[in-house]
Amino acid sequence: MKYFSLFLLSTLVCQAAPPEGKPADRLAPLRAAAAECYATIRSQAANGLPSEEHLKRLEPFLTPELYGIIRQARASQQRQMKQHPDEKPDWIEGDLFSSLFEGVKQWDTGEGRHFGGPEAMVKVNLTYKEPGQPAVEWTDTLIFQQKGAGWRLDDIRMGGKWAFKAGDSLRARLPGGSRESNDHLSPDEHWQVTFEKATDEVSGITIRPTATSSESQTLFGGEAEMGCQFPTWVVWSPSGDKLAIRLGDSPRYTRTLVYRLVGNLWQPVILPEFYPKEKKIMEANGFRVRHRMIDAHHWQDAETLVVEYFGNWTKEDEGDGFTQRVKVRFDGKGKARVVGAVEMMPED
Repeated sequence: MKYFSLFLLSTLVCQAAPPEGKPADRLAPLRAAAAECYATIRSQAANGLPSEEHLKRLEPFLTPELYGIIRQARASQQRQMKQHPDEKPDWIEGDLFSSLFEGVKQWDTGEGRHFGGPEAMVKVNLTYKEPGQPAVEWTDTLIFQQKGAGWRLDDIRMGGKWAFKAGDSLRARLPGGSRESNDHLSPDEHWQVTFEKATDEVSGITIRPTATSSESQTLFGGEAEMGCQFPTWVVWSPSGDKLAIRLGDSPRYTRTLVYRLVGNLWQPVILPEFYPKEKKIMEANGFRVRHRMIDAHHWQDAETLVVEYFGNWTKEDEGDGFTQRVKVRFDGKGKARVVGAVEMMPED
């Protein structure tokens, strides 16, 4: 087990001036931030959401968005405990910050990578071992956002290879990150979402309030629309007043519908056009869209949806394309605008 004194020492070593004649290590601040952040995460035994005291210690190391999401999870957990005192609430047990439910016994931060832009990643090598049992070893990935002159944790990719992980990332386990692919209640239990399925297609998605006998409202489907192939999912905003529906029409073409709650009705929100200038340039040079993906991934916060955007352009035997994560923010009137985009970081 790594102790705080060792990490403080390693941080100081990372920040020390390089030996004469050697170039400065530009990733040293990133690795130092990762070491101190993960040391603080592991300062409390893994057991569901961080306690209030632990979360206060973590706050300086987290992006404001991730900190806010965790606070919303705590509020939701308290509501569940009050409404269903005889049931186990969400996020009450297990290690949320690693791939393994049982937690971590030993750990060591590894290489850092920065591909330009506001995001970077640091590997963390983890071990869990019970007496008399073989050790379980795996690697998770810490995702950092640059805030001012420093780095703050925004997500953790879970690298464990076993089948029963609670989610592929920390955000996937928290409000605004989980993907619902079947009939379900909204996080606040005020709405029932129903998927109409046939063979390998979703033919419709409806929503209705749970407290009244009002008729269902159609979010997707009807005579004017064709069914879409699996996988299709709903991602709820942490505040519960917006949702995004990811529709997959083919393995290479997806689209996303967004709705916001206005009174008792769910109203569609129009996504902004992505990369209009680049589109004009490509078209002016004879390229046409071959594949396009707009794939709802998670909510960065209550107003900001992150989508994975893939564009593939072709002209005879030439091709070009890119994949990015695009952040779309919705204002109080439902108007959407792009507020940021980063290149997709490799999984390995």
